[in-house]
Amino acid sequence: MLEGLRVLDLSRVIAGPYCTTLMADLGADVVKVERPGRGDDLRAWRGDGMSATYAAINRNKRCVALDLQHPEGARLALELARRADVVVENFLPGVADRLGVGYAAVAAANPAVVYVSVTGFGQTGPHARRAGYNTIAQGMSGLMALTGMPGQPPTKVGGSVADLAAAFLAFGVASAALVHRQRTGRGQHLDVSLVASTLALLPDPVAQYFDSGRRPTRVGNRNPNLTPAEAFRTKDGWLQVVVMNPDQYARFCALLGDDVLATDPRFATNDARLAHHDEMRARVEAALAGAPTAEWVSRCVAAQVAAGPIYEFDEVFEDPQAKHLGLVAEVE
Repeated sequence: MLEGLRVLDLSRVIAGPYCTTLMADLGADVVKVERPGRGDDLRAWRGDGMSATYAAINRNKRCVALDLQHPEGARLALELARRADVVVENFLPGVADRLGVGYAAVAAANPAVVYVSVTGFGQTGPHARRAGYNTIAQGMSGLMALTGMPGQPPTKVGGSVADLAAAFLAFGVASAALVHRQRTGRGQHLDVSLVASTLALLPDPVAQYFDSGRRPTRVGNRNPNLTPAEAFRTKDGWLQVVVMNPDQYARFCALLGDDVLATDPRFATNDARLAHHDEMRARVEAALAGAPTAEWVSRCVAAQVAAGPIYEFDEVFEDPQAKHLGLVAEVE
């Protein structure tokens, strides 16, 4: 889809590089600039300079070593930018300008360029000059405040969620800017931050906070507004169930074989179940203890109740649907 698109990647670590990797996966010609001798910081995660994380985040790219602090290196980088449709960088604000590869310099040579800056906090403001990484953005966006068990410390979400949120957002706005350029002939400078991108993952708690004025709290593996919609223990593991409406709830009670859950006023409505959540959960888990997770998944699917197992990470890749979708591909 993006064959013929030329992308210059001046970024490192995850957010910026993964944005350009998404472009490379779709056929764009991506040239990644790295520091001579050291390269991207992710390389050092393994002693031979080619960590699995680096390879995954930077697949399908060509790499070149340029010292941007040397005039000749900066000149060559600017020449690459002059030929590029998209430039992605993640220096602290002002650094790219000082090196001679900021938006003003690149746009002067290439007015149609789509120039994407990915930072922790944005190009301006009181935190703009701070370094920002995944866990910092998770903490300052409120994501960690919402994650974890009640009464326990805030918890980091697994994976580099903040980086990837910024990467996908940068990819999306860059794509929109390319459409705009096709219509107008004009490029533009796009400002993407990890904190704003991570906060954008939380539209429902944000809306509920401003609507009610109440601060959301950690509720563990359950939905604070809907139940049953959480992880339940089974005979041999865990079952994730989401019941969205009264018809689904009736079918769920039937497959559990619990008439009390189906008829008792404490559990008759979603609001009632939220008010008596601990009692409801105890009854559900008492029923689920009678069979293994796989059997309950089959029963739920047959009853048209949304459910699935909670896998250990190695089990993810053995799931037949993951194999069918080709979610794992071997590359050279």
